[in-house]
Amino acid sequence: MKIANHEARFFVQRQHPFQGSNLYGTYWCSNPSSIHPGDNGYVVYSYGTHWPLFVCVHLNGKDVWFENEERHSRTTSKHRSQTHPHCPTVFLSQGAMTRLVAWGFKAIAKDRVLGTQQTEFHQEVA
Repeated sequence: MKIANHEARFFVQRQHPFQGSNLYGTYWCSNPSSIHPGDNGYVVYSYGTHWPLFVCVHLNGKDVWFENEERHSRTTSKHRSQTHPHCPTVFLSQGAMTRLVAWGFKAIAKDRVLGTQQTEFHQEVA
């Protein structure tokens, strides 16, 4: 659904797909044949799939929100403020956010435990 960017938070909080101006939210699934928690969710992108702003992962009946900790441009910062879900988030690097959507939570958690990727987690204080 095409919307004005200032209306996006309503859709993000309900995890509904939307299309704004250089901003959109959609569902993601890293492995359609998987039944593992953390392999699907919702993602908000600014200017394309290379820049996820927020990712919601469904883990054992709970939604866990991740937030891109990197800053890019004034417009992307505005997108962030227009779409923040107003709930606690875990900060991740842009690369970790992209891997999360591509490979699922289990893959980035494994990377973190084994030290195979530099995936940093930072809890936001609500």
